[in-house]
Amino acid sequence: MNARRDDAVRLAKRLLIDVLWKTANIEVDGITFPDTEEIFEGRAPDGMRVSDIVAVNNLKRAWEFLFDHVDEAVDWPFVSHYNRIIGESLIADSGKLRTVPVRIGGTDWVPPVATIDAVRNSVEKASLHHDPEQRAIDLFLAVSRGQWFQDGNKRTALLVANHCLINAGIGIFSVTPSLKHDFIHELVSYYESDNAADLSSWLRHHAIGLLPGGLTRAELQAMK
Repeated sequence: MNARRDDAVRLAKRLLIDVLWKTANIEVDGITFPDTEEIFEGRAPDGMRVSDIVAVNNLKRAWEFLFDHVDEAVDWPFVSHYNRIIGESLIADSGKLRTVPVRIGGTDWVPPVATIDAVRNSVEKASLHHDPEQRAIDLFLAVSRGQWFQDGNKRTALLVANHCLINAGIGIFSVTPSLKHDFIHELVSYYESDNAADLSSWLRHHAIGLLPGGLTRAELQAMK
């Protein structure tokens, strides 16, 4: 029994609709918290595309998988399975390692096609960090920049980071929509430079919601 992990699970379940909304906003422009709440409760918001509703439902199912397996450490099969759930009925070959070149919006940088050995090594290397917050950040960075899957890489990276933080009894990982522009700017800079220092610092300050209440360091600092 891990009391801190149990606390983190309770926090994530209490804030789950909020986290789903923030995660969906990374890919689904304009989705609102009430829209997310309706989908979570099994209803279809008026005027919303079916693909966007499926995307939110897939995220909900991915979180259910996380809660079922939170006692286990993240490895490549978990990363792959999160992408499979996220991409079901939306992404061709979801969960499978990308085998063709892709372009990323907002940058001319083209991620290389990775081998399975390189991907496994990246996950293992990130998982070795003694600091669980940095471990979650490093996993997020590896999945995001690696673009290992045909699509859904950022959503997969967010789920993996949450799995790591909740397993360690730290809290939750999300990016509020009001910071999406700053987040994408930092992310693209990281893609192009392969220097993670600025993005890593930004995520630690703005994306990790700490126990007991799920507030980030930036939010806690603003309250002083």
